Parts: sequence; C-alpha cells; structure tokens
Amino acid sequence: MRITILCENTATTIGLIGEHGFSALIERDKKKILFDTGQGLGLVHNADVLGVDLRDITEVVLSHGHYDHTGGLKDLLFRTGETRIIAHPHIFQPKYARRNGEIRYIGIPFSQEALEGWGGELRFSEDAVEIAPGVMTTGVVPRQTAFEGRDKDLLVKTEKGYVEDELLDDLSLVVETPHGAVVLLGCAHAGLINILSHAKALTGRDPFHWVLGGTHLGFYGPQRIDEVIGELRYFSIDNIGVSHCTGLFAGARLAQEMGQRFRFCTVGTVIEVGTP
Repeated sequence: MRITILCENTATTIGLIGEHGFSALIERDKKKILFDTGQGLGLVHNADVLGVDLRDITEVVLSHGHYDHTGGLKDLLFRTGETRIIAHPHIFQPKYARRNGEIRYIGIPFSQEALEGWGGELRFSEDAVEIAPGVMTTGVVPRQTAFEGRDKDLLVKTEKGYVEDELLDDLSLVVETPHGAVVLLGCAHAGLINILSHAKALTGRDPFHWVLGGTHLGFYGPQRIDEVIGELRYFSIDNIGVSHCTGLFAGARLAQEMGQRFRFCTVGTVIEVGTP
C-alpha cells in the first residue's frame, strides 16, 4: 500500500504547491482512493507534478464539509468523470467560522446538484462504510473525552441564527494492514483520542502502524495539547505523520514525545506499507 500527500499546508519540493487544506491518495491493490481534495489550489497541479493520474481514482472519501477539504472536487470531477463520493449527510450544512469577531462561510463551495452534474455519485452514511476489503470509514465518531470534539467558534447557520456545529460529519479512514491499522485523519474535529478509540473498536486491533493527517491540535492551547499527548500513551502507535491543522508547536511537542516515530508529512510525502 502507498499513501501520497497531494495537498497540505507546506510544500518543501520545487514545483509543488502548499495550501491550507488536505488531500491524500491511498493506493491498495487495484484501488485508488482519494481522501479529501484540498481547497482547490493544488490538487490537480500537484498530482501532475507527482505523476499521479487522477483519472484512475476509484472512490473519493470526504472527511467533513469544510472548504479546505472539498474545494478540489470540481477540478477532480472534470478529470475523473463519474466517481463515487462517500461522506456524512451533514457535509452540505451551511458551515461558518467565527474568527476575531467576524463570521465567514467555510463550507463546501459547491451545491450537491452541481457535484452530481459534474459526475459525482454521492453516497451518504452516518455509519462506517467499507470502501474496499480492509478499507473503511469510521462513520460518526463517539465523543468520549472531556477535552475534544467541540469548537464554539465553528458554526452552522440555521433559521434561528448561528449555532455551534456538532461536526458529526467528521470522519476518518481506516486501512487494515499486516502491521496494524493505518488511520487517516482529515482535520480530527472529533478529537484524535476519540478517533483512535473508535478505530480500535471498529477493527478490534492494536497497534496502529501509522496515524496520518490533520490532528486539529493547532487550535488547542498548551494544556489541552498535553492532555491529548498524555492519552496517546495508552495506544500502541508505530508511527505518526502529521499535516495541515496540527501546527508547529503541537508538531514539536509530538516530535518530542514520539521521537523517531514522528514525521511531518508535507506535500509529496509518500508512505509505503509493505508485507511483513
């Protein structure tokens, strides 16, 4: 199995584009699954530079309904044509963020009708969905910790005004391998510890061979980051590769904790998982 980071905040190789967003390609057997699409600035460009043919994509999984994970859908569908898209039914909620006293729209920049017109075959589910043998979504992640899974500044617009977004559409992807499960995170709005606990319950397996993607720790203060890292010690994690919304401070703390098991995954990073 091979995982390639196509969109991420940082690009360290000449010719690649960094953007605030996330997208990863999972290649396993004959399946090519795209997890998120970034915000639309770099997906096609980076794929071309990296020699990735987007026309070979067999499925798309959306981690949640924010623009920085869904904005590349239009360009992707113009390349792929009819493509199955798996997501939670809340991805089209009118999502907003409150930052520095201002409220701005951060949801999907396309309507469901537009995506379907471009060839998107949308499949909605609140439950875990098997994408391929050994590859599944988490579905809705139960909130169990007291310090994760909520952000009072992420909102949904309703007829009665803005309310806090429960972010029930936040899902992750779990890939089983002979070495242990690989968990791909979009933004981990549900909480890193909650996601890993749920993934462990779904697979019944420990350890995790890789935990990859956005951890949302960049929006946490030092105390909450330490709480998350403290809980991470209860999991057996061979490797962790962070991206997107992790932030430099949290990344440094994870590197301090994980040592050689830590990696910062920029655009173009390739993770290969072979047979034992």
